[in-house]
Amino acid sequence: FAKLLSMTVPPRVIALIPARGGSVSIPKKNIKKLIGRPLIDWVIRSALDSGVFTEVYISTDDHDIAAVALACGAKVHRRSPHTATNTASTESAIQDFVDAHPEYDICCLIQATSPLIVPADFCKGLQLFVEQNADSLVTAVRAHRFLWSMDKATKVANAKNYEPLHRPRRQDWAGELIENGAFYLFSKANWDKNHCRLGGKSVLYEMEEHTFTELDSLVDWKVVSHIAADYGYFPPSLAKPQLSQEVGSPATSLGMPPWCLFAAGVAAGTLCASLGRKLALAQASTS
Repeated sequence: FAKLLSMTVPPRVIALIPARGGSVSIPKKNIKKLIGRPLIDWVIRSALDSGVFTEVYISTDDHDIAAVALACGAKVHRRSPHTATNTASTESAIQDFVDAHPEYDICCLIQATSPLIVPADFCKGLQLFVEQNADSLVTAVRAHRFLWSMDKATKVANAKNYEPLHRPRRQDWAGELIENGAFYLFSKANWDKNHCRLGGKSVLYEMEEHTFTELDSLVDWKVVSHIAADYGYFPPSLAKPQLSQEVGSPATSLGMPPWCLFAAGVAAGTLCASLGRKLALAQASTS
């Protein structure tokens, strides 16, 4: 952070984490436990421990979420009800927040559904933003995926990002940078001009591939629980727990998950059938 430290007056950088109470896909998602910790705790702790933010705020309309946020160390902005509906945009929540807290130079919008952010991501992202004199920053993940489009009427499909006759190998192709929605940085000047999190000169901070998954369903929850156990940020004061039976596959009385027993049963059945056929052939040949 040489450029940041060399500034006569360092920029005032605040973190904003929208967390409304009316989650549809997973009720009370923002405070549901992920490996023993409320979901918002993962991004709050990473933001606080990065050391780059003057203040870290949760913006919410929910009393329970507000209480959990305070316990996790964040400040709370009481979000206006009209910005917390199912149809309200994130930009409306940002506007509601900056109207109440206009004293900032840079704002970092953090998605609570991206719990795999670690403190170093905020440090590196802000460093890139400042060094490049950017107006906004987006986070993305590099993915090697071939994209297609299809005409609904004719069902004709066309490749969008590669030539099928010259299909590239993974090692010969840079892939696609896909926005992962983890966090965004924008200057006050950019917001006042565009009223959008992205605008002006935008730069991109590339994150690790495992940060692509967001928590939008219970299936996502199980997947991210396993990933978080390996790659998530655990503050020094918190011991890294073992995955519980609720997170992993339910164990049987033999200490094996059901899929292992099923696979073993199929293998045993196949072996018995094979031996049966061989015995029948042997008996037939001797009779």
